[in-house]
Amino acid sequence: MFDLALGKPATQSSKYPEILVPLDVNAANANSINSSDSYCQTNAEWFPWWQVDLEASCLISEIVLYNTSFWPSRMRRFTILISKNGQTWQEVFSKTDSSIFGGDDENAYRVQFAASIIGRFVRVRLDNWDYLHLKRVCIYGNVCHNFPSEEKAVNNKISLPSKIIFSSNYNEDDQFLPIYIDNFLNYTPDNCYLFINFPSSRPIPLNLITPNSRVHIFNGEVDRKKWGGTLLLGHMESYREALNVLGKIDYFCTCATNGLFVKLFDLKAAVQRLELNDQAPVGMTRNYLIDVPLNNIPRGKEWIWDNLLDSKSFREYLLYEADIKFMSLNQIEGLFASGAEWNTLYSRIEILKKSASYFPYPNIKTPALEEFLPVTFFRRFGSGKFTNICHMLWDPHRDVTFLDLIEFAVKLPVHMCQVKWFNRNPDTLPTAALDQKWFRALLDDLLTLDTPNAYRERFLKRLLTQSFSEASRLGEVYTPLTRFWRSEAQEERAQWMCSSLIPVGKQVKLSPAFSTLSIGPSKNGSLAAWLLSSDSPVDTLHYEAIISEEASTTTLSLQVNKDGEPSGRHEWGDTRATLFLSPMVGEKAQVFRLSLRRPFEFVHEQIMHNIRLSDGHSNLAWPLTLQEDEEGWCHFYFLRPQNHFGEIWIGIPAFLRTSISMKIAFGISPI
Repeated sequence: MFDLALGKPATQSSKYPEILVPLDVNAANANSINSSDSYCQTNAEWFPWWQVDLEASCLISEIVLYNTSFWPSRMRRFTILISKNGQTWQEVFSKTDSSIFGGDDENAYRVQFAASIIGRFVRVRLDNWDYLHLKRVCIYGNVCHNFPSEEKAVNNKISLPSKIIFSSNYNEDDQFLPIYIDNFLNYTPDNCYLFINFPSSRPIPLNLITPNSRVHIFNGEVDRKKWGGTLLLGHMESYREALNVLGKIDYFCTCATNGLFVKLFDLKAAVQRLELNDQAPVGMTRNYLIDVPLNNIPRGKEWIWDNLLDSKSFREYLLYEADIKFMSLNQIEGLFASGAEWNTLYSRIEILKKSASYFPYPNIKTPALEEFLPVTFFRRFGSGKFTNICHMLWDPHRDVTFLDLIEFAVKLPVHMCQVKWFNRNPDTLPTAALDQKWFRALLDDLLTLDTPNAYRERFLKRLLTQSFSEASRLGEVYTPLTRFWRSEAQEERAQWMCSSLIPVGKQVKLSPAFSTLSIGPSKNGSLAAWLLSSDSPVDTLHYEAIISEEASTTTLSLQVNKDGEPSGRHEWGDTRATLFLSPMVGEKAQVFRLSLRRPFEFVHEQIMHNIRLSDGHSNLAWPLTLQEDEEGWCHFYFLRPQNHFGEIWIGIPAFLRTSISMKIAFGISPI
C-alpha cells in the first residue's frame, strides 16, 4: 500500500481570506510533502471540508490525519466521506468524542477500515462552525481495477420500512401548533407519522388544525415537568399511542417542538447512519460520555453528570434493582433508532416510572433522565445503534438566525434535517420563512447540483426577490403615531410634553404621561400614553419627553438624568423607565417604525433592542423584526404578533442617562 493522495488534486469548501494563494494551492498543502509548518485552512463556516481526487477508483483501507500545532482543538470532531463520482457521498467514519490528536506519526489520528472501501474522492468535513485546518492527510490503499458496477450496488439498496414515528411533547402556545404540524408534513414522506402528546388537562385546539392521517394529537396521562423523568414518559406514551393506532413501529424519533425541519428527512441516510455506531450526535460540542460506571462517575466533567453523582439513592436503584451498571448520555432531540431499540424502554416502563419517582419535585439539579436513559437502555438491552437527526446550537446556546437557516439547508450532514433552537414566535424571521411555501421552494433550489444553469437560475431568483422587495417597500405607507391623538386640523403642528420626577421605590405608573393629551381614555378605559418606572430605581430621575407632530412626522425627544444633575451623554444600562405609546387605531396598526438619523451611537441602538410591547395591562419584550437604511436614516421595524388583537402599545425604554431623538410611525393603508 502507498499514499494514494500524495500530490493529487485537492480542493476545499472555502479559503481563509488572508491567504493569498489560490484555493486549490492552499488545499494541496494537506497532501503534499512541504515544510512542517504548512497546512490548509478554510474560512470559518458551518461544516467546512477538505477534499482530494485520487484520479482513479481505489480500495481505501486506512486514512491518517495530521493535525496542526495551531489551535488543534478545532479538529476534535469530524467526518470522513468517500465518493465514486464526487457527487454522491457515503459517510464512512465520524469522530464524535472531544479528544485532541496531534501532528506527528505517534499522535496522528488513524482510521482503519475493517473492509476496504471503494472510492475515488475523499472528503474530510469538520462537524461544526469553525475554521478547518490540517497539516496533512494520507490515504492508504491500492488502485482498484475491478470493482462492482453501479447496477450491482443498486441491488443492495436498503429495504426501507413502512412506518416511522416522530414523537413530540407539546407545551407551546396554540398558535404555534399549525406551524409545527405543517413543518413536519412539508419535510417528511408519507410513511412518517407525527404523534403529539398534549398535557393531560389541556384542550386540543381542533379549530386551528386541519385533520391529516399522518398527524395524531392526544392527551397524555403523565403530569409532565420540565426536569426529571416525565419528559421521557411522555415520549413513551406516544410510543404506546403509535402502537395502538398503527400496529407497528419500524423506527421511532423523539423531537423538540422548538426544533424544526430545514430540509427533507432522508430515511435511507438515517438508517445507513445507524451502522456507523454513533456514540454522540454529529457536530455536538457538549462532552457526552458513553458507558460510564455508575459506581465511578467523574466529578466536574459536566454539570449533568454531577447531578447524577449527587443522586445516590437513584444510582443505587439502577445498580442493584434495575441491573444497569453503566450510564450513557445523549441529547433527546432528534434521537433516531429502530422501534425494537425503543422497545427496550417501553417494555421496561416500570423502571422508567420508578426512576421518575425518585424526583417528585424536579428542579435544575435533577438528572436529565430523558438524556441519560434512552441510550443507556439501547446499549444495555439492545444493539446500541442510534443516531441524531437534529443539530443543536449549544455553543453558544442561541436561536437560529436567518443566515443559519440558509446554510443549514445546504450544509447539514445528509442524515440530519432538524435544527434547534427555533423561536416559537410565528413572526420570527426563520420560523416564518419555513412556514412560507415559496421560501421553502427557494431553499430546495439551493440543494441542486452546482451547474452553470443552476448558477444562472439562482441569480435570477435573487434578482426577482430583490426587485419584489423593493417594489413592496415603495407601496408601504407609514403614518405619524400621533395622527389620531386629536380631533383638530391634521396638518397643524401639535406638541405634548411630559416632565416628571420618578421617585425611588416600587414600580410606579404615571398615567397619563401627557396631561394635555386631548384624545383622553379610549372606550375600554385605556390611555394613549403612560409612563412606567422600573421595579426598584436606585436614584430619583428627572424624566422629560417631548412629542411633536409636524406634517407627516411624529418626533419623540427623551432626556433622562439623575435629579439635580445636568443632562449628560447617553449611557446604556438597566431600563429605568418605559414610555408606552399607542396610535389608538386598533388593528390598523400592524407595523411600528422607529427611525434614528445616522450617525448615531451604539448606546442609542440599544434602545431599539429593548423595546417593549403591551396590551394595556402587561408588557413583554418586543423583538426587532427588520433594520434597514434609507437616505441617512436607520429604520427599526416591529411587527404586531399574530395573536395580538385590539389596541397595541409600543414601549420606549430610558436608561439612567438618556438623550435621544427619534421618529415614530405605524403602518396602515393610505389615509
